[in-house]
Amino acid sequence: MEIQLSLFDAIIDLIDMNLRLIIGGVLLVSGTMYWLCKKNKSIAKIRMAIILIVLYYYLCVVLNHIVGFPTIREFIRLSALGEPLFNPNINLMPLINGLNLEFILNVFCFVPLGFLCPMLSKLYEHWKKILLLGLGLSLVIEISQLFTLYRATDINDLIANVLGTAFGYLCFKFAIKFRVVKPDDQVSSDDKSVCYLPIIYILFVTLLIFTRY
Repeated sequence: MEIQLSLFDAIIDLIDMNLRLIIGGVLLVSGTMYWLCKKNKSIAKIRMAIILIVLYYYLCVVLNHIVGFPTIREFIRLSALGEPLFNPNINLMPLINGLNLEFILNVFCFVPLGFLCPMLSKLYEHWKKILLLGLGLSLVIEISQLFTLYRATDINDLIANVLGTAFGYLCFKFAIKFRVVKPDDQVSSDDKSVCYLPIIYILFVTLLIFTRY
């Protein structure tokens, strides 16, 4: 019973969103919707809103709960304890522990990114662009680990995250092939400005979490 309660508490903690993130998400998604609808009034509004909300929520869960992105509040706490703010713990040896559970979980952590971004724009149907986005987000996360006390900057995490992005991209391709997702389900097929939305969302969520006091 205690194990079940602990698991339930862990799930609740994982999906919990504080008021700051909720307000930020409402403002960001609403602003994005208004901008996109002005550019193209024929866009399927409900479908677009769902994709954007899921992308925002996914980034919040990953950066706020799973990764433990550093915050100003944490920096103040470390400073008060006399701990250094820069705590490099770096592993550059790939797959030194093999394909363990942590590696597999890191793969699955980035699967939604590889699936959601092609839903936003056909520009992300090119595998190089989606993998570059996954690599970029993973680098942001791994660099941030240099400023946390108990986390490590690990090349295995980088490899796992890129593999997860690739797996999500393949899932999207299979969904298109078997008509689970239709090609016209994408928010935009030719507007290059939509390509920057995932980057904007990543930067926005990162800033929201980092400036938490």
